[in-house]
Amino acid sequence: MTAWSGHRGAARCLAGLGIATALSTGVAVQGAVDQINAAGGVDGVKLTLVKVNDKATAGAGLAAARKAIAAHAFAVVGPYNSAVGVVNLPVYKRAGLPIVRLTSSVKTEGFGATTQPMDTQVAPVELNEITSVLHATRPAIIYDTSTFTSGVASQVKAGLAKAGTPAVAFIPVKEGASNFTSAVTKAAAAHPDLLYISAYGVDAGKIAKEASTMNTGKCFVEGLAAQGPDFVNNATQPVASSCISSGVPTAQQFVGASQYVSDYESMFHMAPGTWGTYTYDSIEILVNAIKQAGWHQKAVATALNETSNYSGITGPITIAPKSGNRIQSTVVILDINSAGNYVIDPQWAAAIGFPLPPTGS
Repeated sequence: MTAWSGHRGAARCLAGLGIATALSTGVAVQGAVDQINAAGGVDGVKLTLVKVNDKATAGAGLAAARKAIAAHAFAVVGPYNSAVGVVNLPVYKRAGLPIVRLTSSVKTEGFGATTQPMDTQVAPVELNEITSVLHATRPAIIYDTSTFTSGVASQVKAGLAKAGTPAVAFIPVKEGASNFTSAVTKAAAAHPDLLYISAYGVDAGKIAKEASTMNTGKCFVEGLAAQGPDFVNNATQPVASSCISSGVPTAQQFVGASQYVSDYESMFHMAPGTWGTYTYDSIEILVNAIKQAGWHQKAVATALNETSNYSGITGPITIAPKSGNRIQSTVVILDINSAGNYVIDPQWAAAIGFPLPPTGS
């Protein structure tokens, strides 16, 4: 996580997300802050990052929140994991910190603003793909019992039942299990024509690879949790490329993020990660709120929730005041190419009019 404190002419601390759980996201925070400080800061105030590591666990998340508050954080960007946010976002809110959360579970609504998609925006896109495009009639679901992954899986299950194609299996697994043979075997026994996997990258990859050796039908992966090299490496590229995935555009596929990509590569000598664009926009809407409201935490929190049509590198950002959710969904359907890279499915993009960069990358 990250945080800001101090007075005009001094530095203010911005508490940010657990770097161990999302390194590229943390680097994006640093890059955004460096750019802001190079341009003179916010109303003449330079920003300082206080990085606290939530280790993607509830206990460490609470400790991280207490550390940020003890460091006199002005505001917080994070956490990334919904299971962490469920326990530590209320702590930040009680302390009066303006929050830009990076969580996507409906259970974290009302605890700050977010630029990221919510599970309630993911499930409808997935349901349409499963029923109307892939035409599955016997879908099976394997899901990790973590907060976000179980939440979106439950929404997909309910949506499938409503659509008249109920899941033939709904199988929970524990995050980080040594193997998933039992779960995949149970799914295969239900004779599905599609296997929907809702788990984080490493586990989702292992499940997909295991399923590729059994008769489980088409592979569909919930991408907000799994999207990235962990899934591809653990599934293996051939298996990963046989799967359809939900998710979000990579930085290179956001038409408004070209300068961000160029600056990022120049600053850090590597390509930006998937979620860095959202973190960059999170810093930007926080700074915009401070410019509107001044260095007053309550006023900044209000201004964040009143963000309207802000032009971010991930597209326009309008926050729903009551929930803090972003109104504009950026959920897409993705393919994985022969190089192991995620690309927006061109047929899906054409069908809904999603803008692709000129290269079509």
